[in-house]
Amino acid sequence: MQTPTDASPPAPGDAAARAPVTLFYSYAHEDEELRDELQGHLMILERRGVIRSWHDRAIVAGHDWSREIDEHLRQADLVLLLISADFIRSDYIMGVELDLAMQRQSRGEAMVVPILLRPVDLQPEDAEDMPFVNLLQPQGLPRDLKPVTTWPNRDEAWTNVAGGLRATVKSILARRPPVPTPPPSPSMPEPVLGAVQPAPAPKAPETSPILERVLKDFTRSMADAQSAKGGEPLDAASAQDQALRLIDVPDGKRILWVDDHPENNAGEAAALAKLQIEVETVRSTEEALARLDAAENGGFDLVISDWSRNAEGAMAGLRLATSMRRHGHSQPLVFYHGTFGAVKRTALATAARAAGALGEAVLPAELMRLVLAALHA
Repeated sequence: MQTPTDASPPAPGDAAARAPVTLFYSYAHEDEELRDELQGHLMILERRGVIRSWHDRAIVAGHDWSREIDEHLRQADLVLLLISADFIRSDYIMGVELDLAMQRQSRGEAMVVPILLRPVDLQPEDAEDMPFVNLLQPQGLPRDLKPVTTWPNRDEAWTNVAGGLRATVKSILARRPPVPTPPPSPSMPEPVLGAVQPAPAPKAPETSPILERVLKDFTRSMADAQSAKGGEPLDAASAQDQALRLIDVPDGKRILWVDDHPENNAGEAAALAKLQIEVETVRSTEEALARLDAAENGGFDLVISDWSRNAEGAMAGLRLATSMRRHGHSQPLVFYHGTFGAVKRTALATAARAAGALGEAVLPAELMRLVLAALHA
């Protein structure tokens, strides 16, 4: 059980801001590891001040646990039901937490979102005993109600869940009046023109066990990918710095990856998923153009492409670049290929720039630098 808050942080200089959305996790203790994984993915929103979370493991020994759970549940803007067989078997969840959550949803006081963790047999006729069943079709997660543990890549499942929750949080914030920013304190002295102002103290880096785990998982995925591509051992400190900077990129980002062998990029895609950057893969120029043409709400923020594809020939990447511009798609384009050797890479880099691409890379560390540059831009 937990209470997080999700929202987009106000831009610097905004006159007003909105309080974070509070989120409550209703879950069985048998699913604590899965709850931790979800919290790791939502940590990025929490780090940005978009959500604020609480869970029953924060209860101090000796406190009235049922009272604390009740108070946090009554204050939550968003209640997540982490569904599994153990969730359904819990008398306390089904008899207390679920009843209160559904009452608050019916009164418009909170949003309740079911998240399928593990496979469980749920039928429409079960709604009388399990009222959350009626919420599965309109707002259940992940996509297509495919339980998280059945996805080949669990990080992709959590990325899908977090994307859905991000949209829910934005809808909650949109209905909430802004909180006026207090005026500056009159006791602050006015700066004297020409005087040397003392430099502000450096801000201490924010760390938490969850953030440290995310950084560790990102670095491990990157190191595995770097080794698989035949590169030098990964600089862990540099990789973690890249991860922190990508975490702090505003809003959720989406990447379209064009490669006829997407399995070769599994490690790189997994590393990006750790940071809540959604990666969608297609295998051809035609598929890529179809997805770009059909994309809604801004579509994709970056396109990554291989250089050649078996069915399209050695210039497939250049063909994609030309076709994207012809169709009016201006997303940054990065080439990620397997052509090593200084002379050949120099020629490919020249061709990439001539095609309007941001750059080219052959190793994961190089690719991540280009991804960082593209998403920050």
